[in-house]
Amino acid sequence: MIGRNRYATRGSGDRWMSQASTEPRRLVVFGVTGQLGQEFLDELDDTEWSISELVGVASSESAGTDFDFRGLDGDVTAEWPVLKGYDLVVICTRGVSALEIVRDALKAEVPCLDLTGALAAQTEVPLLFARDLEGEGAAAAAIAPLLAMPSATALATSRILTTLQTVGAVVRAQGTVLSSAATHGRKGVLALSQQSIALFNQTEEPVMGPAGQTVAFDVIPGGGIDVPRVRAELGRWLGEGTAVDFTNIQVPTFVGEGISLALEFAEPVDATALVSSLELGEGLIWIADGLGSRGLAPVEEDGPEPVGPTLRDAAGSGDVLVGRLEPDETREAGISWRLWLSFDPIRLSAAHATRIAGVRLGLS
Repeated sequence: MIGRNRYATRGSGDRWMSQASTEPRRLVVFGVTGQLGQEFLDELDDTEWSISELVGVASSESAGTDFDFRGLDGDVTAEWPVLKGYDLVVICTRGVSALEIVRDALKAEVPCLDLTGALAAQTEVPLLFARDLEGEGAAAAAIAPLLAMPSATALATSRILTTLQTVGAVVRAQGTVLSSAATHGRKGVLALSQQSIALFNQTEEPVMGPAGQTVAFDVIPGGGIDVPRVRAELGRWLGEGTAVDFTNIQVPTFVGEGISLALEFAEPVDATALVSSLELGEGLIWIADGLGSRGLAPVEEDGPEPVGPTLRDAAGSGDVLVGRLEPDETREAGISWRLWLSFDPIRLSAAHATRIAGVRLGLS
């Protein structure tokens, strides 16, 4: 635990209400040693919130290790703490244990933020996109006992669709998602590394990855993201009027996610209006064609044709990089367009989760 000072807990009558912003907070993070848990701590570290205690919980494999938060080392425990009296439980761990944590938090009357998708399909639990963290949505989120966060794929796509609403009505969005080994967490990254080394050296049979297949020097159709989950999340966010669907391919890269997104508008729109909107979009970085569109750095004029933005370009960023705007020449002019998105799903999720936590704790 980091910061062992104890503070009196609130009475049960106002357990779900936010505290005054000056009162230090006590948090429990499940899955603290995983990629998402670590990124969440990094984002939390950058805030100015007063946090008196942070308990990091992980699997028995990680018990006895430590984690860093604001320059201090915290002990990782495999034993669940008694949750009553804490201000927020954050779930970054995968699997059926997520629902067990939720039940424990409800019994303890402690608000719980799920980052795993375990609660995303439950309509009674607020599923918080960016627009839900303002106005009435924020007021409702500030008192909800349970909160769910959309997948990174849904978050990235929603940024595009929100921005382009100023240009015209999108009636259909079809995305082809390219997901990296990091989709399966550290085990996925390790498996890709081991597979690549084994194939290079031709010394041993490559190990199977978390999805049960080798991915090094190959692609896996249907591997990676949970397409039904993404489709359902965006359908719930959009309501009627826009049809959304995705296909998914896992590619042999270590980090990042890319989406080739085809958009159909109700009425023709021109490229200038689309680009102007994307340049101003919140959480978006428009990458223009030509020099500098690969690697976010100048490309020699006599060098290869720029092709970005790439997955590596977006590594470590909480923004969504957008580029390669192309018309669909088989359709009426201006009706259908293609975009390429590149983003770091772990960083994107962690940044959004911190915003939600701030709203729930009354700190933003």
